[in-house]
Amino acid sequence: MKEAGSIFFRFSGLFLIVLAGGVLIGFPIAEKREERRVRDMLLIVQEALQNYHVAEEIYPREFMTGSQLVHFLTKEECLDIEVVNPWTGVAFGDIDEPDGLRYRTDSIAETYELVVYEPGTEIEQFRLDSTENQSLE
Repeated sequence: MKEAGSIFFRFSGLFLIVLAGGVLIGFPIAEKREERRVRDMLLIVQEALQNYHVAEEIYPREFMTGSQLVHFLTKEECLDIEVVNPWTGVAFGDIDEPDGLRYRTDSIAETYELVVYEPGTEIEQFRLDSTENQSLE
């Protein structure tokens, strides 16, 4: 009887150690995957904005969320691929769906800024613009 209890506690301890290790390794991996998805989305949107600028010689004038910007660039035929919302894992659909991407331009629409905020916060995660932060490097 004593041996059965000892084996149970050994396996329970081993299970807890494996579980803790999985959690400690799993969270950073999940964060890196989300970061990669956000970076990929940003680069696609940045290229589409540059295509729009080449065609129109200005950037879009309105402040837009990520969903609104993707819809605008698709409508203007500057974005010909489906862009995946990195926070939901599906293509941008509803214009009003929440996302962490914000687009804005200056008063004469000669520059742009794309800012990604951590979901549900105002903590800046990434910034791309046409003047200082042109790359995610």
